[in-house]
Parts: sequence; C-alpha cells; structure tokens
Amino acid sequence: MHTVETPYLANKNLQNHTSHNNNFTIIRMIATAFVFIGHMGMIQSGTPLLFGSYSLHELGVGILFLISGYLITKSWLSDPHPLRYAIRRFFRLWPPFAVMILVMVFITGSLLSDLGIQGYFSSTYTTYLRNLRFFIVYAQPGVFSNNLLANTTNGSLWTMPVEAAAYVLTPILVTVLRMQHHDNSHSQFTNCSFYAAAIITAAAVGCDLYLRVFRADTLVVFYGTDLIAAWHLITMYIIGTFFTYDQIRKYLNLQTALVAMCVPLIFQSSGVFLQYLSLYIILPYFIFSFAFAPQAKFGNIGRKLEPSYGIYLYGFFFEQLVVSLQQIYGISLTYMQALFLSAIPTLATAIISYYLVEVPTQRLSKFLLTKCRHSQ
Repeated sequence: MHTVETPYLANKNLQNHTSHNNNFTIIRMIATAFVFIGHMGMIQSGTPLLFGSYSLHELGVGILFLISGYLITKSWLSDPHPLRYAIRRFFRLWPPFAVMILVMVFITGSLLSDLGIQGYFSSTYTTYLRNLRFFIVYAQPGVFSNNLLANTTNGSLWTMPVEAAAYVLTPILVTVLRMQHHDNSHSQFTNCSFYAAAIITAAAVGCDLYLRVFRADTLVVFYGTDLIAAWHLITMYIIGTFFTYDQIRKYLNLQTALVAMCVPLIFQSSGVFLQYLSLYIILPYFIFSFAFAPQAKFGNIGRKLEPSYGIYLYGFFFEQLVVSLQQIYGISLTYMQALFLSAIPTLATAIISYYLVEVPTQRLSKFLLTKCRHSQ
C-alpha cells in the first residue's frame, strides 16, 4: 500500500533523504497507477496485466510497501516518541479511509444495490462498517452482484490492516535492532545493527519464498486477513526498512540498477523461487537507486497535490462501477475505454479527498503534534 508521508525532519542528515531532493512521490504515483491499471484487467476480464511474469497490481502494491517501510522507519528514527508517532500514522492512514467507508455504506451502497434503497437499509448493510476497525469486508448487500468479481465493492481494502500492523510493528523492530543515525562514535554498534537487520531481512525473504513455493494454495485467515498474502507485503516492507542503513544505500547506482532490472525478466520463465528471489533483490535496488538519484528530476512533484492515496482508495470501486454499468446498459467497452472512463471519476474523487479530507486532517495532526511537544 502507498499510504506514506514525508517524515518529520529532525536533523539535516534525515532531511537529505526525506525532502523534495528525491523521487519518492513519483514512485508512489507510478506504483498506484500500476495497481489501478492492473485491477482493471482483473475486474473486466479476470486476467491480470503482466510485467514479465508478475501481475502489474502485485508489483504496484509491493513497491508501495517497499517505500513505506523505508519512510516510516525514517519517521520513527527522526522522532522516536510513541504518541507523536501514533498521531502521524493515525491521521495519515485512517481518516481518508474512514470517509471512503462511510460514503460506501450510506451513499453509494444504497444507490447501487439491487435491493433498492429501502431494501438496502433493511439489510445487513452495517456489516461493511467493520472495515473501520480493519476487519475487512468486501461485500455490500446487492452491490455489484452480477460483476465478474461479484459482491466486491473494493478489493483494494485487504492491504489496509497489513499497513496498520506494519505501523505498529515498526517501532518494535527498530527498537530491538536499536538502529541509530550512523556516525563515527557508533560505527561498531551500527555495524552490528546492520548485520542483524540483514539477517532478519534474509529470513523474511526466505520465509516468503518458502510460502510461495510450498504453500501457494494455502489459505490462513486471521481477523479477516489472508496472513500469507499479508506476509508477501510485510516482506517488501522489511526490505524497505533494511535500506535505511547507509551500509547498503551507499552502493546505490541508477545505471547499474537499470541494467540489473533485466535479471527478473530473464528469470520470468523459471520457477517461482528464482522469479521472486531475483525480484526481491533487484526491484528494491532499482527503486531506491531511482529514489535517491542525483539531482532528482521529479522532486517537486506532489508538493501541491498528491492524489495517490485517494486513487488507491477509490480506484477499484469506480472500475467495478464502470463494468457494472457496461452490463446494465449492454455497452461493449475495450479495456482502454473502460480504464479511461474509470480514471476520470477516480482522479476527481481523489483530488476532492485530498483537499477536503487529507489536507485538513494533516493540519490537525500538526496541531496535535505541536501541542504534544509543548506539553513536555
């Protein structure tokens, strides 16, 4: 998922990595576009769009968790105060998500349900409100019941509890590793921390590869979430956390990364193990090489408008809506036509969500953070 922010700038060293002297925003936008474009294929024809042997929306979500792991860890390192950290994370993740759920339950659900407005409000429509506590529910009574992906208002929601769990686990993991800003007086200590983080990252990747090879058809559900699918994303998040170390980041080189990206394509016809092993090694190296490319050309993108979270939240719904209307009115649309028609209301809603929900809640977050600092 893509719900990340530029962390609190506590010192000059961190500022170099989290200011607009990087390409994180354009990466987040591209990854969100991958998710949106990939989902359209699934919704319209049941066939995912592929990049090599990887589904496009899978790559997009993986990239979002990768950069989230880096930025959220940096945010904690810059200001390791539990309450302030919780305020930042809560106001970044939950309010736009909650508004979307309330709109789906009390407005669009009743208007789109096959049961009619009265029938909808006489049904178990409030079950969808469980999403507010990250217990993911996909179906609303009578909504999109005839679509190829039937009874699914928004399939993107499954990543939300995974992201929330990652936010909770980050301070614990970082505290255990005791990752610090790297300076000469702590060089020996930070080397030990780096090696420990490398072992944890390798173990996470190894566990994920085992699950992909030997437990691909296994379903383990807890609190409405597929834990194996969740682990795939957590693995990318942990890799992102690993790249907060200077010891690995000093080897980043965009030209080398561009050439290395050929490797996952070479292994696309091989077994699952080599496919994803190459992906977990090469993709993060490429993403962070691009993010920290010298003289970042896209550093100013997103300073006034950053709609990627809104696109992620509403994109799946509008794609389902276009496919549903296509069936109701007997209209035949190509993939590109359906994608374009879905993109228009998605982008418009994302912009509205940004200015009416995200910006005000971020202002409230900053106000609470200021009060929290002054009270100490």
